Amino acid sequence: MGSSTSWLAYSCKHCPLEDTEFQEWLLDQIGTRNPDVIIDLGDGHEAISASKWPHEYDWPLSYEFKTHNEYLASIRKVSKKSRKVYLRGNHDDNLLALNRINKQFRDLCDYRDHEPELNHWEQPTTYEYCREEGVFRLGQVTFGHGWETGPSADEMQSIILGVPYGLWVGGHTHRPLPVTQARRTQTVPIPYWFSNAGTGRDIHNVPYMNRKRRHLW
Repeated sequence: MGSSTSWLAYSCKHCPLEDTEFQEWLLDQIGTRNPDVIIDLGDGHEAISASKWPHEYDWPLSYEFKTHNEYLASIRKVSKKSRKVYLRGNHDDNLLALNRINKQFRDLCDYRDHEPELNHWEQPTTYEYCREEGVFRLGQVTFGHGWETGPSADEMQSIILGVPYGLWVGGHTHRPLPVTQARRTQTVPIPYWFSNAGTGRDIHNVPYMNRKRRHLW
C-alpha cells in the first residue's frame, strides 16, 4: 500500500479583516495535526483599492500587505516542515487584473513583491476557471478558490473542475460545507464530492453582513 498524505485547507482571510479567533483556532489545528500539506485557498487580501464597489474603509494597501504577511508568518512558525501552497483568489487577482488599478502603477500593487513570507509558499495556479491552470491537485482531491456563487456552486465545480471519485475543496462563497456527494437528482448520486472551507474573515466588521443571514457563514 502507498503512503497517505495529510492536508489542511482554509480560505478567505480578507486581511486586514481577518477573524483573530479563527486565526488562533487555525494555528492550533495546524500545530496539533501537523499536516503534510497546507493549502491556502486565497483571498488573503480584501483589496479594497481594486474594488469596483463602494466601501467605507480607509486603510492603505500597504497595511493589507503587512497584515497578510504577518498571518502567513504565523502559519510558518507552527508548520515549518509542511508543504505550503497558496492559491490566488478573486480579491488577490483584482490587484493584478486589467481595469482595476491604473496601469501606470499597477506593478507597485503586486502583493507578491511586498510579502516575503510568500517565498515559503508554492503558487502553482492563476485565477482562471480552468481545470488545468486554475486548480491544484493532490491525488483525487482538487483545490481551488472558486468562481461560482449560486447555491449549487461547489457541486458544479466538483463536476467541472474535479475528477471522478474525487473531492472538490473550495472557498469563495464563504458558506462552509461538509463533504457532500453530488447528485443528478435527489435520488441519483454521482461519483463527485465537494466541500467548502468557509471564511476566516471577521463578519462582524463587514457592514453589509448586518443584512445577511450570518449563520450561513
